[in-house]
Amino acid sequence: MQRETMELRQLRTENISLQQNNASLQQNNATLQQNNATLQQQIVILLEEIGTLQEYVALMQGETKEDSPYVHRAKSSRYAYISQKILLQFQPSVNPNDIPYEQIAWWKMIFSYIQPNDYERLHLRRLCNMFKASLKPPPKGKWTEYPHTNHASIDSLFNRCKELYEEDPRKAPTIFFIKAGEHEVEVSVDDDDSDAMPNLEGEEDQLLITYPMKIIGAGRDKTIIHGGFKIGGIEEEVNPPIIKSVVVQGMTMKGPGGHGLVARNGLSFLCRRMTFTQCGIYGVYAQNSKGRLINCVITQCRYSGIYSGTNALIELEGDQTKVDGNVTSGNSYYYGLDTYDTSSTIHLLFPLTKESVSTNNHGGRNYRSNGTIQTVDALESL
Repeated sequence: MQRETMELRQLRTENISLQQNNASLQQNNATLQQNNATLQQQIVILLEEIGTLQEYVALMQGETKEDSPYVHRAKSSRYAYISQKILLQFQPSVNPNDIPYEQIAWWKMIFSYIQPNDYERLHLRRLCNMFKASLKPPPKGKWTEYPHTNHASIDSLFNRCKELYEEDPRKAPTIFFIKAGEHEVEVSVDDDDSDAMPNLEGEEDQLLITYPMKIIGAGRDKTIIHGGFKIGGIEEEVNPPIIKSVVVQGMTMKGPGGHGLVARNGLSFLCRRMTFTQCGIYGVYAQNSKGRLINCVITQCRYSGIYSGTNALIELEGDQTKVDGNVTSGNSYYYGLDTYDTSSTIHLLFPLTKESVSTNNHGGRNYRSNGTIQTVDALESL
């Protein structure tokens, strides 16, 4: 009898333990469901904010773009359904069977239509492991963004980063995301590092860049900079350097008082998908430096569109590259493509030619070859 009583007590204890474990599992499951619901809500909001996917889904299902409450609710419901089907929670694992390859493939296809830029990709990858697995990594390095809560102007932010770089290059951001909008370069007297790189004509409203970095806009039709960039600095060994040149991409530069971009006696530069327009002097100017323009447009500049000065090399690449409608001053001294002397070079990567790239500049002054302007089969490494 005593033995049966002990067995009953043991069974009761085990039953209580099982009930507690079950309650704990139910609580964990409720927490997981709540987290999943929250994540799905975030995804619904995200999908609604990205217009490209909205338009694509509407087009695929034959919907109109009516902005009625009914259509809005229908879209929200549909996005919630989609997210439940193709958004799964998972942890990175060494076991291939634990990775939802099919859903990752779906998201890769979705993102191929959305085509998020570097800034959007950075934040999307932080939302969940699914997005991290579906999107390629953003550029490496410390990053910051403008507008910035602590800096009222681009100049202020860049000057602070320059101070950090001078203290310790490893502390300074090397990637700058400039969001959509129109932004003014407001150079003050204190910003002019005249001892290191004195200003020449047209460089007074230029933002001085003194170390290697990437400056990434939201797109040439979205990020508009009023003013210009002036590239100085020298390449330094920084354990090792992540970036060796100044990269500028996805913006439009309007420099009514001077150049869109000038590089003198310093770092090389690389411009991708840029527009330089309505510049008061040159669109792009280099002296004792070298740089490359990939799918860039230089237009409506007062003097020459691209000017290669003493000991300078400027390379052009990409079928969207165009130097058009410059020399708006009407001055016969300036050209679309211009080289200063025999030490000045402009190279165009085949199949580009000076005739195909530089067109409709005032008075037919599309190119002047005091130096070298020629098509080449390969470009130099920057």
